[in-house]
Amino acid sequence: MYEGYRPSGFRVRHDATNLFVLLAGYVACVLAGCSATSWKSPLGRNHPLTGRIWDVSSARFIDRETLVERLARADFVLLGERHDNPDHHMLQAEVLRSLIAFGRHPAVGFEMLGLDDASIIAGHLAAAPNDAAGLGRAVNWNQRGWPDWAMYQPIAEAALQAKLRIVATNLPLTTARRMTRDGLAALEPRVMRELDLDRPPPEPVFARMAADIRDAHCGHAPEKSLKPMVDVQRARDAQMTQSLIAAGDPGGAILVAGAGHVRTDYGIPVYIRAKAPHKRVISISFVEVDKQKTNPRSYALPYPDGRLPFDYVWFTPRIDDEDPCEKFKSQFDRLKKTQ
Repeated sequence: MYEGYRPSGFRVRHDATNLFVLLAGYVACVLAGCSATSWKSPLGRNHPLTGRIWDVSSARFIDRETLVERLARADFVLLGERHDNPDHHMLQAEVLRSLIAFGRHPAVGFEMLGLDDASIIAGHLAAAPNDAAGLGRAVNWNQRGWPDWAMYQPIAEAALQAKLRIVATNLPLTTARRMTRDGLAALEPRVMRELDLDRPPPEPVFARMAADIRDAHCGHAPEKSLKPMVDVQRARDAQMTQSLIAAGDPGGAILVAGAGHVRTDYGIPVYIRAKAPHKRVISISFVEVDKQKTNPRSYALPYPDGRLPFDYVWFTPRIDDEDPCEKFKSQFDRLKKTQ
């Protein structure tokens, strides 16, 4: 399947067997650091799926070296996370280091950085090219509601050490906020056309996205808010796609984002296939293990057609056993009391 594939900016010499073996060995050493004792999340470390990688299309497990070899042949690598799970960020950094070891030099994008951050990023790195810690402070990361920059910093450190570009990918924050109220009407007609948002999504796609948003809000999302929220999701995915394509020539690009953005049924992979059909994109979701589920197929049951909407799933420990809807309900009830 992968034999002979040539993404732009990356060549493999079939006669360079010795070099390939050396690189593969180096990658194995890079990846070997993630043993059962190195997990940061406390629960599910001994779960039978923890640390294993599920190839969705072939319905079988693969090892890390095989995964990295495949990623090295892709133009775009999308790494979907649970934002507050530190193990997801640890593995994202390891994937990036492994791709660098294979000779790749992708641009590195973050969902959390909007286009309005581009000049701040450029200014900071021009003054301090290797200052990953200061990059988080420069963009006021910890004031934006994301998990602490310290979780993401190793990814930035790996990028800067290899002199890779760190790029802003998402909508400007002010635009995204306007869209939560006004939907697509908050965008200029020119931007609508550039992002291919001037046509509505197919009804089944809209219904699926609306249902997922409703579930994510535990049934508390007002029906009148669903369309603007779907519009925001579509606009974010379209903008991140455009940013990745622009940044990905010639070395490709890697994106750190929430798992919902890297779904193969309606997320960024769909937009990349439409905009750049000759490019190869691979989507990985880091998934917390469930103590009640020891078969990878059972994790697909909540999705349409019972299929995981990712190319690969990498199972990790979980940070807690808290019911997210119970947590959401308590926050929602407190909010209602203040109104």
